[in-house]
Amino acid sequence: MVTQLPHYVILKASAGSGKTTALTERFVYFLLSDNIPNNSLRNILAITFSNNAAFEMKSRIIDWLKSLYYKEESALNRFSKILNLSHDELSVKACQILDEILNNYSDFQVKTIDSFMTSIFKASALDFDYNPDFEILMNNESLLQLSYDLFLKDVQENFVKTEFFKNIIEIISSNSNTYLWNPSERIFDEIKGLHIKIHNTHKEFIVIDKYKKLKEEIEAKLEKTMQVLQKEISSSGFEINRSTRILEDFNKIIETKNFRELLTRGLKRPPINKPKKQSLLEKYEKFLNLWNEFLEELKKYAFYYALTFYLPYLEVYQSFKTLLNQIKQKECKIFIEDINKILSEYLNNSIVPDIYFRLGEKIHHFFIDEYQDTSPLQWNNLKFLIENTLAEKGSLFVVGDTKQAIYTFRGADYKIMKELEEKDIFPSAYKIIKTLDKNYRSKRTIVDFVVKIFTEKVLTHKVYAEPAKFTGFHECYQTAAENSQEGYVEVKAFSENEEEDFEIKKYLLECVNNITQRGYLLKDIAILAFKNEQVVTITQWLNDLQLPFISYSSLDVRKRKVTSEILSLLQFLDSPLDDFSFCSFLLGDIFRNIVKIEAINFQPDEFLLKYRDEAALYKHFEKEFPQLWEKYFKQLFKLSGYLPVYDLLSVALNNFRVFETLPDEEATFLKLLDLVKNFEEKGYNNIKEIIEFFDSPADDNIWNIATPADIDAIQVMTIHKAKGLGFPIVFVYLENDGKPKNKYIFHEVEQGVHILKITNQIAEKNEWLKQIKKEEEKSEIADLLNTLYVAFTRAEDELYILCRTDKQDKLPFDILSEYYNSKIGHKSAKNKLLPLTESSVINAYHYPVSFDFSAPDEIMHFAEKKRGDFMHFILEQIEYFEEGVLEKIESQIEMLNKYCHTNFLASQIKPLIIDMINHPDMGRFFKRGYEKILNEFEIIDKEGIVHRIDRVVVDKDSVTVIDYKTGYPQDEHFSQIKLYMTLLSEVFKDKRVNGYLYYLDLREVKKIDR
Repeated sequence: MVTQLPHYVILKASAGSGKTTALTERFVYFLLSDNIPNNSLRNILAITFSNNAAFEMKSRIIDWLKSLYYKEESALNRFSKILNLSHDELSVKACQILDEILNNYSDFQVKTIDSFMTSIFKASALDFDYNPDFEILMNNESLLQLSYDLFLKDVQENFVKTEFFKNIIEIISSNSNTYLWNPSERIFDEIKGLHIKIHNTHKEFIVIDKYKKLKEEIEAKLEKTMQVLQKEISSSGFEINRSTRILEDFNKIIETKNFRELLTRGLKRPPINKPKKQSLLEKYEKFLNLWNEFLEELKKYAFYYALTFYLPYLEVYQSFKTLLNQIKQKECKIFIEDINKILSEYLNNSIVPDIYFRLGEKIHHFFIDEYQDTSPLQWNNLKFLIENTLAEKGSLFVVGDTKQAIYTFRGADYKIMKELEEKDIFPSAYKIIKTLDKNYRSKRTIVDFVVKIFTEKVLTHKVYAEPAKFTGFHECYQTAAENSQEGYVEVKAFSENEEEDFEIKKYLLECVNNITQRGYLLKDIAILAFKNEQVVTITQWLNDLQLPFISYSSLDVRKRKVTSEILSLLQFLDSPLDDFSFCSFLLGDIFRNIVKIEAINFQPDEFLLKYRDEAALYKHFEKEFPQLWEKYFKQLFKLSGYLPVYDLLSVALNNFRVFETLPDEEATFLKLLDLVKNFEEKGYNNIKEIIEFFDSPADDNIWNIATPADIDAIQVMTIHKAKGLGFPIVFVYLENDGKPKNKYIFHEVEQGVHILKITNQIAEKNEWLKQIKKEEEKSEIADLLNTLYVAFTRAEDELYILCRTDKQDKLPFDILSEYYNSKIGHKSAKNKLLPLTESSVINAYHYPVSFDFSAPDEIMHFAEKKRGDFMHFILEQIEYFEEGVLEKIESQIEMLNKYCHTNFLASQIKPLIIDMINHPDMGRFFKRGYEKILNEFEIIDKEGIVHRIDRVVVDKDSVTVIDYKTGYPQDEHFSQIKLYMTLLSEVFKDKRVNGYLYYLDLREVKKIDR
């Protein structure tokens, strides 16, 4: 560790190289060291770019300190060398710092960049003319839409603004190839896009009226030149060049003033052929000069067309922005993107908020994670503080990898990291550059494959080499860790036709079956794609294959079917005459399950058809099905309007027994309760506002359902979501995409930023525009290469690349085509570990409660239920009864008691298991010799419900289902195991299926016949 201060360290950390370890180790070193001045907890700030990364960093720092306190040898050896402290001294110091963290947790500063900037802004809100009690909006669309609607209303009522808007629409229409059916919608879409771009730069967009006048002047010159050209050709007798047919359209272009048509045509050759007669050559040269004048004017026209295309939208935006800011001020709301922009504007004008001076005195050491994802605005705002820190003999430590810069669409700029690396940004401080080039995540074959692709294929490519070098792929060389195993890579090619879906699904199923047969779990598999639309397609395939999956693009609670059912119920309770909402609830899964439980012959289709023309549908329901109404609706009907929405929702979920009938949707219902509770805390408390809240496009993160880590399902997500994560098995789905990546092209000049419209055809007409377009294409190539690199380096053991395209000459398929249908390395079985974690054994049980919340009879069974779960977990660990199993059971009981905070005695549990294994009808199923033993085997029925079978014994000719029970026999036990037998018979069609129930407390076996 470098102790010379001030200094700044740039740590270039390739994928899987242990950057989080390096960050947290340095953080702990600074806290423990006697050689670092101003190193107390409150003097150190670590900045990350996501809440998950911040949480992981905090956890790792605390784990280091705990390891030192408990004198774990590896941690002590690591830090005693660099700190020159004894093991006892390290333990004491670690204890002191842990106490400080617990007593002053707010001083433990590991924050996201957004939360840090927000805290600065809040502290200076009055300086920025904001109420300190403002609300930060992570998603701005709802307020943008409201402001735009009010803006249009103002336009309608104000004659001057109406004329302005009409003129804007005329200009936009003249630049459009299609008729604008709804120009206001088109303008709003552009405003949203421009708003994002504007807030990602510290410069302002240039809007100059003279550009439009210059464009009009050039159009007039073009028209005149075109008329002269026509006249010359008609009077000269020149032979027309049929490959350049623009002359035929000159009259139409002049008549309609549609000069942009010229930008879409190929005009490299003159419209006439060179004459063979010597007498016409002089006239031909004169014509060529005239034609070149025309091309020169067209070159200027292309320039001003590109420059003025977005000016109408910018003019509307500037007018609209005034109203938007007024509404934000009035409602005490601010967009998250505003914060960096406002701070940057103040700092650029040499107005430094007081909070900067206070932070400058407090923070002496900065740590920045994922530095390549920093935006110019964020860096500009941080730089003031860092310069002050280094002037006070502090330090800066940044970690990043320009090859993993994939957030340029959010304003991130990896050039900031390159500039810090190549230039002396802070000349007064000592500069250190280090590289982590060992990959601890991926196995050797994967590491070698990635290096080979990006060095041999990309860096030698005539088009890709330059952008690849610029983003850092010339430093792509990595080696696998010394103890790394071989690993496996497979590249598979598919065509683009729809019929190929079947082949892709077949391939996925074969791969997944092979992977799970080798000991991997479904949750070890991740499928990554570039776009959300592709994620949706993949989840449809997995659904068709009946493979369990978690889609990170479909974790939005609003997209869950049961959410719409609950909202329909609330809408009906709020407005009983809302027959549509009542129908929607009656037709949903929640009510259908209740009808099943009650065994009532209620056919919703027949009922709704019968009363389709009747009003107040609920009255007819109450009359025809009094039992259902009395039990499930009457109480809610009375309480609606009296109870807070949260309490009403709680009673509704309780009444309809959703946690019992829809256990797979437990997380959805809990998220609904959490959202309603948080919404009520903001002062809202009626059903209409709740419904509007769920319809609003608020920040996506607030809607996401948290998923337990132990769910055994394939994870499907975009590559951007997978950034920073690793998975044992990774499938990367690559599909040909011809859509333009970036419609807005920036060009910065001293006065500000031009926003340009440049297509390939426009670029051909102007060399300057062509150069800008080339630079933009290089950036797009760099982004694509970076995204590929991130995708390929998520894999730990095995990487499968699915290439779907018919265009083999396009990136990324051209660099992968050599590997199509190849298999590199070897597959291996997973080392099967049976982790004992609290989350795997503790379940949340929801028991029906009456409205007064008094304890029901069912809670008396909680202890017995917990005991049964405890027994099941112990039995899950036993594959065969052989030497050492009984000792293993005792240790597992002890460990499980510790994790579950229970106190079940081994002397009570072990005899039950011994008696079962020694039972003449059961013991044979715990001996070796069978093809396969499957404990806690999961199977999905046709309705998508997951069933977990305690033990499945597969033999040559038969399959035996065994289910363990505590307590006494019940009818539902027999129907349950018969269902299991039916499901297994569909899987093992060539084998006989047997079924057994074993009652542990009774020591009894029940053989089940189908």
